[in-house]
Amino acid sequence: MKKYNPENRIIVLIFAFVLLGLLIWGRFFYLSVILHDYYTAKAKNINDNSGVVIPRGSIFLTDKNNLPYAAALNKEFSFIYAVPQEVSDPTELAKKLAPILELDESVLTQKLSKKDDPYEILKRKVSDTTVEAIKALKEKALGVDSETLRYYPEGLHLSQVIGFLGFNKNGQAGQYGLEEYYDEELSGLFSSADLILTIDSAIQVKAGTLLVDAVKEWGADSGSIIVMNPKNGALLAMASFPEFDANSYSAVSDKNIFMNPATLKRYEPGSVFKPLTMSIGIETGAVTPETEYYNTGSVKVADRIMSNSIPDKILGWQTMTMVLEQSLNTGAVFVQQKIPKDVFLKYLKNFGVDSKTGIDVSEMPGDISPLLTGRDVNFATASFGQGVAVTPVELLRALSAVTNGGKLIQPHLVSKIVFRDGNSREFKETSQTQIISPETSAKVVNMLVKVIENGSGRRAQIKGYTIAGKTGTAQIPDLKNGGYLDENIHTFVAFAPAYDPKFIALIKLDSPKGSQFSESTVVPVFKNLAQFIFSYLEIPPDKPVEQQP
Repeated sequence: MKKYNPENRIIVLIFAFVLLGLLIWGRFFYLSVILHDYYTAKAKNINDNSGVVIPRGSIFLTDKNNLPYAAALNKEFSFIYAVPQEVSDPTELAKKLAPILELDESVLTQKLSKKDDPYEILKRKVSDTTVEAIKALKEKALGVDSETLRYYPEGLHLSQVIGFLGFNKNGQAGQYGLEEYYDEELSGLFSSADLILTIDSAIQVKAGTLLVDAVKEWGADSGSIIVMNPKNGALLAMASFPEFDANSYSAVSDKNIFMNPATLKRYEPGSVFKPLTMSIGIETGAVTPETEYYNTGSVKVADRIMSNSIPDKILGWQTMTMVLEQSLNTGAVFVQQKIPKDVFLKYLKNFGVDSKTGIDVSEMPGDISPLLTGRDVNFATASFGQGVAVTPVELLRALSAVTNGGKLIQPHLVSKIVFRDGNSREFKETSQTQIISPETSAKVVNMLVKVIENGSGRRAQIKGYTIAGKTGTAQIPDLKNGGYLDENIHTFVAFAPAYDPKFIALIKLDSPKGSQFSESTVVPVFKNLAQFIFSYLEIPPDKPVEQQP
């Protein structure tokens, strides 16, 4: 029997360790030297172009049952790349790839012909079918990889509100909307956060769908719908059109479309501004809902003649309630002229129509600077919403104070920030400022109910519910030549149930065609939206339903 020699075992072990070391060194040499150019190019391509993110926080909507619905999240996508150094016939390979990748053959040939290029991405966000087709080619110069990109589900009509993950001078960063405003929280170095929005997914989709249909029906240039809780400022929906696909933001040629018109674009609101004038008049004791004035169809202020929309209609003695019902410009001027200019200006400032609302996305303050001149004409036109400019969300906040007992609230989109470490931060509203008394608020609400029952908002009536609101048809200023264009902006702001409102909504269409007045275009949109919200939120009727015949 051969005697066991322990030295042989040591030799075997030494040999095994040496062999393992050679294999590791060889693999390292292959990766770091042989494939150095490939990985350098790949890393550079990822850093420069791909949009790969470190686990960035997601953005969620919720519904009435607090079930989450993602509006922005991170998602794995496959992409196809080539190693041009290994392509023997670029033209032939491009012919095979063009129908699979749905790309121009000449563009592919150009990419594949870069003999010194070790890594070239051919197409991102490809389907599983495309991946399988590429693998079936069995081309050694082609490869499939994956990357984590920001993904925005379609159909929410929220692109301007959410924004997108793009690039700035410092690298990858949120651009526009919530992605920009909460960039620090979403991309936290050690603990990124998720945003839980006040936006209700069902109401948002309904509002967005109604808006798109209205813009198309009336041939409008653009439009917006905002729905808000007038008691606490929680935004339930905010949709604008036209919008963009945040998943392909680089394909957008007009960068202005990235701006949220609900918070960043001012406009002259027209007659929807009159409830503010009437509130100031009643609060200061200048008028009551029953105060009368004699309407001749027009009024002269300084050297200007100001008329009602239809000068020869509804003449004679009119109450202040009828001024709102029939949207009489001369009646608004009558109220304003009974209020000292400094008092009128002070109240408008208190309503916040020249300041930012505090909403948690970028916004622009309103402009009532023409009133600083003290000119009678400027105050008169301001009384019916011309010569002053506001953003839609600013107007909605001001009118909410009329509906909720006279308090100025803070609109907001985020209800809670949930950090990955388990901590959370909820929205805390600043103290509400009392702008007008509850008594004045109640009187103006009654007047706005009459607008829906007897006036320009009749088409908003819904059986069983008390609706209150005001229409507005405003001319568009001619910024080049002065004066006004022969185009209008239609706005309707309404709330319901009127005496205990669960929501207030603003519907706005820019340059609609085929109808001069907002009662035909935007009022029916509110009715459809309100009917949906009543049913969806199970809001009970607040008045007896009339007997069916």
